[in-house]
Amino acid sequence: MKLTHRILTCLGLASFLLLAACGPEDLSPGGPDPITDDPPPLTELCTAESCEGCCDPTTNKCVMTRTADACGPNGSTCSKCTTGMMCHPSKQQCYTPTIRTKIQPLRAQIAPLDPSDNSDWDVDGSPPDVVIQLSCPNTPAAVPPSEEVESFTPTWTKGSCDVLSTDLLSAPIQFTVIDVDAIFDDPIASAQYQMTRADIDRGVVELTGSSALLSVAFQVTTYYAE
Repeated sequence: MKLTHRILTCLGLASFLLLAACGPEDLSPGGPDPITDDPPPLTELCTAESCEGCCDPTTNKCVMTRTADACGPNGSTCSKCTTGMMCHPSKQQCYTPTIRTKIQPLRAQIAPLDPSDNSDWDVDGSPPDVVIQLSCPNTPAAVPPSEEVESFTPTWTKGSCDVLSTDLLSAPIQFTVIDVDAIFDDPIASAQYQMTRADIDRGVVELTGSSALLSVAFQVTTYYAE
């Protein structure tokens, strides 16, 4: 009888120690409540109504700024344009642009004396009245000359030509610089130059001229046309 009492006493003590080790249930505030807590928000769908751009196919997020890497109409799946194509800013689709280049005569430096006879350009000793005439390959019409500038260092804002970039790289430009006089014009220099890809990338071409035309510069601007 004593042995049985001792066994029951040990079992009771062991059960008490086990319950004490588990500890009381955590009822403190801040824990998750599956009944009252709001569920996490659902991922918003990218649609034409919710997105003024195309939808990234991986993240389903709206891409507002369209590029060649993400192009498509509002709410559609963004697609990547193939090499050489761009995303049209208004049509919102990939297209192959036409690349054109504008060549604008910028400035020149003229020798102080006419090297042909070592005399003044004008009879009154004034600086020459300089005009440049530019010709570009495969242009459909004659390019109007620049404005007339009385100076040894004339600068121009007119007289440009506009040409396909592929044509510009396949044939040279030609230009003539003259001194406009009342009776007859004095030629200063005539030359041609083959534009290169480096010239187009640089944006400005500086050429060293002859004894009469010491230097001449052109601005080269490339743009995309439809």
